[in-house]
Amino acid sequence: MSDETNPLIDEIRQAARPKRDLALPPRPDLPDTAVETRTREIGEKWGAATQMVSTAEPEREPTAPLISVRFDCPDYLDTAISVKAAEQNCTKTFLILSALKAAGYELRDVDLVIDRRKARRR
Repeated sequence: MSDETNPLIDEIRQAARPKRDLALPPRPDLPDTAVETRTREIGEKWGAATQMVSTAEPEREPTAPLISVRFDCPDYLDTAISVKAAEQNCTKTFLILSALKAAGYELRDVDLVIDRRKARRR
């Protein structure tokens, strides 16, 4: 079948449509309160739960640099610490540092982190 007798050839060879100008003017900056208010209005209208999440992270006091300390302890003590850490959903390091702080060693609250692994994922 030649190109001239194919009925679809006209559709394929359509004249190119003019391209639209997509260069939009910049939008004026909106204050967060205006966005939050409008979001709540739309959410109430459509029955949706809306919650604005802050993208800014709060300033935190820096933690002290960490060093690794290795020590030997009886296996039953390691088991007990492991079980307690699992029950309290924390790390063994947190439990040991808490015990050292309770024994009177200086430890700033910012350095006593329940699970440092969670902080690294951010």
